[in-house]
Amino acid sequence: MNTSEITSTAVCEIQEVKEEPRASEPREAVPPSPGMAVDGDKVYVAVGESSSSMDALLWALRPDVAKPRSVCLIHVHPEVHYIPTPLGIFPKHQLNDRQVERFTQQEKTKIQEMLQKYLNSCQSSKVEADTHLIESDQIVKAIVGLIPVLNIKRLIVGATKANLRLDTEFKKFLHTEFIEV
Repeated sequence: MNTSEITSTAVCEIQEVKEEPRASEPREAVPPSPGMAVDGDKVYVAVGESSSSMDALLWALRPDVAKPRSVCLIHVHPEVHYIPTPLGIFPKHQLNDRQVERFTQQEKTKIQEMLQKYLNSCQSSKVEADTHLIESDQIVKAIVGLIPVLNIKRLIVGATKANLRLDTEFKKFLHTEFIEV
């Protein structure tokens, strides 16, 4: 099997929708027995710049844990409201289109470089991978909003002490909206 068959380079960008659709029925975000699921299921892993993201992905790729046939990396990056310039930081709407486009392209390049290390890990594990990029200021709601849209059955989110509040908020939101965590 050559590497072009292993890793997909497709990137799907998703813009935040202000009004999120309600799930008509509860969906399960993790298998009943955490980590142990049927071989070949797609696993969704929320990734970011922290080391806990790589730890979560490496855990998901372990053959004794999730045994995924494919992985979908989900990355939420903040909406651009202000842009730094040599003259200071300005609201996006006060700058010309060229300045906004240049900054946006720089940010996309940074995100692609960050995601490449995750894609490399998937490739070395011979697991097909794709990515979903979401632009939103509300990380938890953006990820949870994808559950009914993508019919996510297995979602892995890493946590560190620094983002423990976010992890607690995520569990609370999942519990009230979808499942018992």
